[in-house]
Order: sequence, then C-alpha cells, then structure tokens
Amino acid sequence: ILCGLVAAPLSLGFQGLDALGAPLVRLAQPGVWQAGLGTSFGWTVLVALVALGLGLLSLVGPRGGAKLFAVAGLAAVGAALAASGHASAAEPQWLTRPMVFLHGAGIAFWAGALAPLSLAIRRKPVEATPFLRRFSQVILPVVAVLTATAIVLAVIQVQAPAALLETAYGGLLLVKLGLLFFLFTLAATNRWKLTGPADAGETEVQRRLVRSISIEMLIVLAIFGVAAGWRFTPPPRALAIAAAQPASVHIHTPKAMADLSITPGHVGPVAASMVIMTGDFGPLDASQVTLVLSKPDSGIEPIKRAATKPGDGTWRVDDLVVPVPGRWTARLDILISDFEIVKIEAPIDIRPE
Repeated sequence: ILCGLVAAPLSLGFQGLDALGAPLVRLAQPGVWQAGLGTSFGWTVLVALVALGLGLLSLVGPRGGAKLFAVAGLAAVGAALAASGHASAAEPQWLTRPMVFLHGAGIAFWAGALAPLSLAIRRKPVEATPFLRRFSQVILPVVAVLTATAIVLAVIQVQAPAALLETAYGGLLLVKLGLLFFLFTLAATNRWKLTGPADAGETEVQRRLVRSISIEMLIVLAIFGVAAGWRFTPPPRALAIAAAQPASVHIHTPKAMADLSITPGHVGPVAASMVIMTGDFGPLDASQVTLVLSKPDSGIEPIKRAATKPGDGTWRVDDLVVPVPGRWTARLDILISDFEIVKIEAPIDIRPE
C-alpha cells in the first residue's frame, strides 16, 4: 500500500509527460503535472489514492471499522479503473464502465487475497482455516463475475475474431487468455483438491497449497504485465473508428470557398462531401460542381467526377475509389453560370488502409 501511495502520484507525472510529448527531464515542471491531472487518468489516480488510503485504514485503523474500510477500498479500486482507459471509454459507456468496475474489483479481491492467504497458511495454519474456508466459498462467484465481464469487454473491444490475429491488441489478449487458462486450472486444483485436506489439517497438503498459491501470484503478476502492454496497443474498436475518420480540407479563395471531406480518409472506396460558399461565407448557388483528384507523382490519371446534390445543402460524389495513399491535390470546378466557372484547389492527405 505504501508503495502504491508513492507510485500513483508519480504515474500522474509520467502521464503528463506522455500527454505533452515531453522528455523525462521536464518531470518536475508544474505544467507537466497539470497536464496529467487534466486527462481522464487524473481521476484514476485520485480515486486510486482514496482506495489505497482506505486499505491502509483497514489495517491500522479501529478494528471495528476494518471490514467497512476494506470493502470501500475494494469498491474504490473498481471505480479507479473505470474512470479511464480504452475499455471505459468504449461505447456504450452505461455498459462498459460498470463492467470495468466489476472486473477491477474482482481482480483486486482475488489477487489481493493470495499473499495474505499464503502467509496465513504457512505461519498459522490452524488460525488460517476459517480464512481459507471463506475464501474458497466466495471465490467462485467472484470468478464468475470476472469471466462474464471479461467476455463482454472483449466482445466490445475486439469486435471481430480475426482481430485477435491481425492486431497487436489481439495478440496480447491471446497471451493473456493462455495465462488465464493456467491460472484457472491452478485455482480449480486448489479449490477442489487441496482446500479440503488443507482445511482438515494435513501438513503436506498445506505446504503444497502454499506453493500453488505462490505460483498463482506469479501468474497474476505476468497477467498484469501483459495487460500493461495494452497501454501501447489501441483496441480493434478504436482502430476501426480511426480508420473511418474522414480526410478533410478547407479551401478558401476570394471568389469561392469549400469544405471538402473524403470518407473514410484512406485508400479504397470512398465518398466525397462538399459544402460550397462564396468567399465571404455567403450562399453560392452553383449549377454544377466537379471534383478532380490528382497525384502527378503516382503516374495515375486525374480522377474526375461530377457531384450531385442530395438535397441537404451539400454536394456529393459516391462510388469514388482512391487507389494510393499520400498527398493528393483536390480541385473543385464550380460552374456558377454558363459563362463563369471558378476553380479552387488544395492538398489533401489520404491515409493507407
């Protein structure tokens, strides 16, 4: 707990460095800490400090309130994890945030009980019997909640089974699932094979149970390490959202201006939407608009398409295919009358798929 009370605030500074893209030497600057506190992770740190404080009170405070402090601290752990992160930010948040809360609280209960349980069985096996019995009874519904919430969050984050093999996030999830298989196998062995004899006072089985719990703790630490890797690997859900973002450009000249969006903003089949105005932001009643996309360095002929008016005040080009990524030149040929045409252009960046 004391280490956590030091590490939690320190992580806020590192979050500030990451948010600003600043080097480590700027860690002591107030602006870095303000930037960290201004992110959603700031709430996670604040609630985590409350959780750690409640945990400390459960150990050193009045014995009568120890259980209440412990339960409140456990709930605060779940709240801290639900305050930020990819999973909590996913939609629908009315579902994902409670799922993260329950998942985090369940992990804290299971992982947090292992070390005290192992020490109690090793040092005071007789007094540890009620502790072991209660833990073996409570852990089953906790594991059920962990499993259910994990499935819900995985479905939301991964979206398609193929993403397990095609993304770094999916690869880490597969590694985590492999570790969880060993963890659940070990936990099941402890629960159904070792707990009964250890509860009955069999010394050799108690030693085996202590060793098994120690291995459980190592696997849990490995799982935490793998999960930490998700900090650098956006989930497939986020990648899909980013891929669907349009490429946009504002073109402004004295005679005409336009807001052009190409959706999605990467190579492949796309649609273009244009809002046409006069150079002083007034309405421009064009009789025809043509979109021309060119990229001379690619050796590809310019792509020329006539736009249509869907009736919402915009001009649109459908069934458009952008073959290569990079910087294209987007030109709009705006026919104002039979005798006047205005041509405006600007570069627009198209992402790889």
